[in-house]
Amino acid sequence: MVKEIALPCALLALGAAGSGCNLIFGIEPGTDATPASSSTTASAATATTGPGDGGSAQATSGAGGAGGADGAGGRAPSCPPSSCAAGECPVTQMPGVLGSNPKGMAVTPDAVLMANDEAIVAIPKDGGAARTLPGTLGFGDTTWVTYSGGQLSWMNWSNGDVLGISVDPPSSSPIRIAEVPRQEDEDVIPGFGRIASFGDSVYWATQTPPAVWRAKADGSQPVAEQVATSDHPIGVAVDATHVYWSDYWASQILRKTKEPLGETAEVFAETNGNPTEIVLAGGVVYWVTDNTGAVQSKATDAAPGAPPFTTTVDAQAVAKSLAVDDEFVYWTVYENSEGQGEVRRAHIGKGDTITLTTGQPYFFEIAVDCGFIYWNVNDLEAEEDAVVFQMPKPSN
Repeated sequence: MVKEIALPCALLALGAAGSGCNLIFGIEPGTDATPASSSTTASAATATTGPGDGGSAQATSGAGGAGGADGAGGRAPSCPPSSCAAGECPVTQMPGVLGSNPKGMAVTPDAVLMANDEAIVAIPKDGGAARTLPGTLGFGDTTWVTYSGGQLSWMNWSNGDVLGISVDPPSSSPIRIAEVPRQEDEDVIPGFGRIASFGDSVYWATQTPPAVWRAKADGSQPVAEQVATSDHPIGVAVDATHVYWSDYWASQILRKTKEPLGETAEVFAETNGNPTEIVLAGGVVYWVTDNTGAVQSKATDAAPGAPPFTTTVDAQAVAKSLAVDDEFVYWTVYENSEGQGEVRRAHIGKGDTITLTTGQPYFFEIAVDCGFIYWNVNDLEAEEDAVVFQMPKPSN
């Protein structure tokens, strides 16, 4: 039974003041790294406001976006090519008041949806005014999001609760999907644990307790089921047979079978550095590490002991988020050796890394659709207005 939450009028007008905590992970030295290749760049530091049109792609996001056959972050279909070449595509700032402390993003055919610490803000692709998505304000600190089957689901930073709302068709009545069982004298802290959708279920990670959870997306399972315990889980991805997650301190990608739920976790891959976000697309799991700047991948049907493919390693570039389409993997660099943010790209299965744009530091979450790349900016040590940029995917 779907449990829709009745919204008092006051909550539709006023958001609860969240703490907006910004957890900074401790970083351990990683494997010796070799610099990533980098080509011509286009500056985003002085991006101007302007409309964009992401086309009518199925949604996908580096932050556990689309569900569907490929699980979280499924591939975006291709649009007709743009007229700009790599390193020359214009960067524009999406208009509107977007709140502060941005985190997870997802893309629908019409809008970019982003958690802004108090609610979910919808930013129209046609350049219209951004607005708070009805039914998402007043439930604490929104953080990570996933979009699948027309439903947006998100996590509450303050207590680990997971909520959802129908976007297509639109609704203003949110669903309380599930809560994490409380331990005695222990608060639930999701921290940077991500969320993903697949089929009729939502999966997510919490840092306290350190575990991976799941529940039915329709709210019929009010208390989350524990999928696995882990040292420091962050990224989550799901396909028809397995749930995958990254363990930051263990420097591993682990997985369990879903049905039936496996008794023990299997080490799917050893990672070069501490892995954070992961994406599953086209039968391949992709991930980034934030201390060695690595972008790596491994096919889901590869042998457990097989090494991953390494697209790049760059210890001078803190990689934060990634997204995948049918040809490329894209990722954000939070800060490079010169103190700037970047969007980088490489062909799937190749090491031909190039920089698509460079600008102010703290490039954070990234999402793509068939024709555009979107990313937000978040200085984790400050409270600043949220900013979202977009650029056409290059023609080459």
